[in-house]
Amino acid sequence: MAETKPYRILHDQVMARPGAIERLAALREETLEEIALFELRRSLDLSQTDLANELGVSQSAVSQLENAHDPKLSTVREYLARLGAQLRLVAVFNDGDEERSVVLHIGEGPPRNE
Repeated sequence: MAETKPYRILHDQVMARPGAIERLAALREETLEEIALFELRRSLDLSQTDLANELGVSQSAVSQLENAHDPKLSTVREYLARLGAQLRLVAVFNDGDEERSVVLHIGEGPPRNE
C-alpha cells in the first residue's frame, strides 16, 4: 500500500521548485477569470445562510440563484454588491483574428455621451 504524505510536506515540495510562486499566481489569475457565483461566495468564506441574511432572503433563494441558468441581472447585481463586488457586462466581438470587448451599461442611469 502506498504511503501518503501530509499536505504540508507536499506543499513545501511544490513551493521549493523554481518558478512555483509565479506559476501558481498565473493559475490563480486564470481561475478567477471565470468563476461560478457559489465559488466566489465560498472564496469569501460565506455560507449561503450568511449571504441570505445579508440579502434578506431565504437560504434556498441563494441556492436557486447560484444554480440558475438565466438569472435576472438585478438579482445578480445585488448578490455581488453584498459580496463587495460590482457587476460589469462585457460584449465580446470576434472579428476574425482580433477580439474586441465593449463594456455594457444596463439600467445604470442615462447613457453616457463619450
